[in-house]
Amino acid sequence: MLGKMTWLLPAAALCVGCGDSGKVEPGLDNDALMLTEPEAFDIGMDPNFFAADVLSQYPDIKTCHTQGIEFVGDQIFLSCTLFGSNVDRDRYAKSFLLKAKLSEVLGNSGPVTWTKRDITETTVMNGTTLALGHPSGIVYDTARGGIWSAIAVYKALTYTRMTLYSPDTLAPMPDATAVTIEDHIGTIGLIPDGRLMGMNWDSIHLYHVDPRDKSTAADDSITKVTNTLTTAYQDCDTWDSTHIICVGLLKEADGIKYGRLHLLKVDALDTEGVQLIREVPEKLADGTTRVRLGASDQDNTYGTYHFNKALGNEGMAISADKKYAYFFPGDVPGGKLVRYRIVDK
Repeated sequence: MLGKMTWLLPAAALCVGCGDSGKVEPGLDNDALMLTEPEAFDIGMDPNFFAADVLSQYPDIKTCHTQGIEFVGDQIFLSCTLFGSNVDRDRYAKSFLLKAKLSEVLGNSGPVTWTKRDITETTVMNGTTLALGHPSGIVYDTARGGIWSAIAVYKALTYTRMTLYSPDTLAPMPDATAVTIEDHIGTIGLIPDGRLMGMNWDSIHLYHVDPRDKSTAADDSITKVTNTLTTAYQDCDTWDSTHIICVGLLKEADGIKYGRLHLLKVDALDTEGVQLIREVPEKLADGTTRVRLGASDQDNTYGTYHFNKALGNEGMAISADKKYAYFFPGDVPGGKLVRYRIVDK
């Protein structure tokens, strides 16, 4: 089986679009990172893109709930879950991977050709067949040439398969075997040395995995670490050789969940997990900053885009040149891609 689970932390992604030279190191002061100049882009997706995929139990629901985004060269990839009700989504849900040309999305000039693949699988728990209908955030693995996603039962403390998918076909890579975890993994990524990482529901625990081990499932070992941070991370990306950036939601004393973008240091010790280095704020027009990147269930403005979800709601990815942070807080087919420039002054 691909993956002897040994070491992990909150999810992150290897640099995408960097070619054979490896990741691009940001020439920025990590202690002063900020977001500025927000822009929003229509993704040009057909409103009926999921019409043929509707669940028989919920034929009128044609919206897919975004989970993660990633870039590979001029391609944008997106993961999402199609479900009808919170009551039975562990049984009736579908996982999808999607892709399109990033340049067409950023062109913002009309319809964009999107490709999708239903990657749903099933598992049996306590005698009941359940759908692996919830994909995680996604991450491109440069060394292995594939995109990792964790497809899980849509319920906390259940079951997950971490699978490597082909960027070309969106199907599982033929020479890779899925890694299984007895938990719901909603965030997945890589740290620079190639180890796989996953975070469970609300990022309470971190799971450490070494996918370079292609042994059988019988000798898999899993290291589970309690996360000392309280933000529920949704999607992460690699920043440099010792740091990752993660987006998520933090429930504050007023009961509201606010978006956060965190620069985290990756510790070498399994027992430590990650350390918060900086809450990356948004720099406002008047020169002030705010670390709250929107609020759940409130009217938020991202450039010209008004949306009732925080930026930390779901997907996030960093451009290969480290100049931009991209967010996808909405659902498809109607959501928008939000882009901020990354600065340090």
